[in-house]
Formats: sequence, structure tokens, C-alpha cells
Amino acid sequence: MSVLIKNGCSRYGTPDELKELMDEAHRRGITVLLDVVHSHACKNTVDGLNQFDGTNGCFFHDNARGFHDLWDSRLFNYTQYARSVYALSIRIFKVA
Repeated sequence: MSVLIKNGCSRYGTPDELKELMDEAHRRGITVLLDVVHSHACKNTVDGLNQFDGTNGCFFHDNARGFHDLWDSRLFNYTQYARSVYALSIRIFKVA
């Protein structure tokens, strides 16, 4: 089974480490399912979209509404056309 890791969260390790884990699981007959949530994203600045352009508002709400404290993540601002197109492109990419 081929696996394409486009933008996994660092909480899974590096993309290569995640691929190794998935390959080993598949060798052992274990199916791997990852949770994909399109309403929010990792707030890490190293591997995520948070502060992609140096601001809090590039892809996310630029106020308290842009932070989800319980999930330790950022919430997308879908009122901006470009953000909606980005989210839709992820869905198409993941399904294709």
C-alpha cells in the first residue's frame, strides 16, 4: 500500500518516522487510520500553517476565535475565500 504524507503534524514524528510506523503496521496486517479534521489545524509554527506569513491571520481567525484551547489548535477562517479554497483542495487531495 502506498502512503503519501503531505502535511502531517509533528506530533506523529517526522514524515519519515510516520511512514516507517505505517509500513510496519501494514506488514503486520494492521490498518492505520489517521484523523483528518478540516476545521482546525496544528498550531505549531515549525510544521504547520500557523503564522505562515508571520501573522496570526493568514489562514486562521486573527482573534480569540482563532484558537481552540481544548484541542491546542488553530481554527480556520472560512469567511475568507482563499481559506475555503485551501480547505477544499486538502479534501480533494486526500480523497484522490
